[in-house]
Amino acid sequence: MTEPRIRPLGMIAQVRHVARLVWAERRTYLPGTIFVGFSIATAVAYPQVIRLIIDDGIQGGHTQHLNQLSLWMVVILLIEAVATGARDYYFGLGAERVGVRLRRTVFETLLRQDIQFFDRRDIGEITTRLWADVPPLEYVLGEEFADSLRFAVFSVLGTGLLFYTSPQLTLLTLLAVPPIVLATSFLGRRVKILAADVQNAHAEAGAAATEVLAGIRTVRAFSQEAAERSRYDRQMARALELARRKVQARAMLGGVSLVAGECAALLAIWVGGHLIVAGRMTTGALISFILYALLVARGFRNASRFTAESLRAIGATQWIFDLLGRAPVIPIEGGDQPVDLDGSVTFEQVRFRYPTRPEVEALKGVDLHIHPGEVVALVGKSGSGKSTLLNLMLRFYDPTEGCVLVGGRDVRTLSPASLRGHMATVMQEPTLFSRTIADNIAYGTTASDAAGIARAAALACADEFIHRLPDGYQASIGDRGVQLSGGQRQRLAIARALLRRPRILILDEATSALDAGLESVVQVALRAIDYHPTTLIIAHRLSTVAKVDRVIVLDEGRIVESGTHDRLIHTSTFYRQLVQTQLVAQ
Repeated sequence: MTEPRIRPLGMIAQVRHVARLVWAERRTYLPGTIFVGFSIATAVAYPQVIRLIIDDGIQGGHTQHLNQLSLWMVVILLIEAVATGARDYYFGLGAERVGVRLRRTVFETLLRQDIQFFDRRDIGEITTRLWADVPPLEYVLGEEFADSLRFAVFSVLGTGLLFYTSPQLTLLTLLAVPPIVLATSFLGRRVKILAADVQNAHAEAGAAATEVLAGIRTVRAFSQEAAERSRYDRQMARALELARRKVQARAMLGGVSLVAGECAALLAIWVGGHLIVAGRMTTGALISFILYALLVARGFRNASRFTAESLRAIGATQWIFDLLGRAPVIPIEGGDQPVDLDGSVTFEQVRFRYPTRPEVEALKGVDLHIHPGEVVALVGKSGSGKSTLLNLMLRFYDPTEGCVLVGGRDVRTLSPASLRGHMATVMQEPTLFSRTIADNIAYGTTASDAAGIARAAALACADEFIHRLPDGYQASIGDRGVQLSGGQRQRLAIARALLRRPRILILDEATSALDAGLESVVQVALRAIDYHPTTLIIAHRLSTVAKVDRVIVLDEGRIVESGTHDRLIHTSTFYRQLVQTQLVAQ
């Protein structure tokens, strides 16, 4: 079982993705486009009014006509100001909505990915990319997009008006086009590549920062603040160097576009001056031509800048769009959804290799059947395959060979979400969220009331410390439950599992942080559960395995012994050594 390779999307495919996002927000972009039309109309009318003011009003000596045209100029400017403000508002809002939609889609896609996807990636890098990769796209789809539309129309209409005014000068002005196109083609590709490299560098730096801040207690305990600061500085220096190259390429592109455009305009002015002296063109016509030429030149410069920014955005969001095209190996939906499962668990000749370690066989032909309601302990040395069995039960992975059955059904035929809905898991290091105690206990249940939460907390012996907190069940526990002790976090996780009333309860060293007395109380409470779930326990304590229905002993991916504790302690040398070296030592 290998992870499907994420094939990088081509530029056209990415543009199609972006176009679909923009189309989804068309109700916001459409009013903005209308105002773009108003701003185009006023900008195109502006040079013509200037021409009339000079030729008819000033040179013609018609004062009344001059006043009327000047008043029209004021009206045109006011309309353009309103249209520009409204245009920027709608396009800016549209860009923000596209950004939110894209982030939401990416987050939903991440939630659908299989566990092996996260095995190969750093969570800090993922979260950094989720928030850092989108702003370049938002920038391009905001005012830049509005300006590009505006100047694209200017380039077409303006060129037509230039030919109408003076074909000779127009041909001179268009000499700027080839250098701009060449610069955009060459430097634009470089900007795209460097933008992707910059985002990768920032993602790696973000991942490192997340890792250090999450483990700040370890950093502080070992006095590694200076070392971590130096490491982060090196990563940021690399990102800065890549950013410098990207900015350099963009600056060169802008410089080439500016020089080419302005030189062509100056050449047209020089030739136009000679035409005026020769009496072949009026002053107003030349000024009108210059204004149109400047509009066209700005259009081409804006097009080159927008192209560069678009390529930068495409490079920055390459990872995002590649992710959106990735299909998970194990989807979270699809398959049968049985209303009830009897809680039995069967492993039939199961072999398994982790995708990140294909050279190591974690399970080597495991055969095991667990009856409904049975309490089974899995024991063995570290790396013997205990947690791997639980991962396959939860269908975090599929076996390389053989099959896993729950309730007599092959888990590959069941909806993963439905399968996990019949299970509840408590890990040695439980994950809690920065929410209230009640929210954490109720996590994973669709319908829960205060009384049910309190009952689950009482079964897990968590109510005794909850009542001592100032806000009780409404107390916030901080980031990942940092305000609670390890034993308190484990008891909340047990309460969360019990509230679900699962058919199968998985306890992965769930009481390792409890003292012996409290562990005994919790174990008694778990055995007193009225609905008797099938219970699988990974245990490193003799007090835990001594009271289960059956002990499964694993070694190097195989089951080597099976039976009650009392029988195994007398008949199995391997188990007896395991008890003496690990279980009793704990």
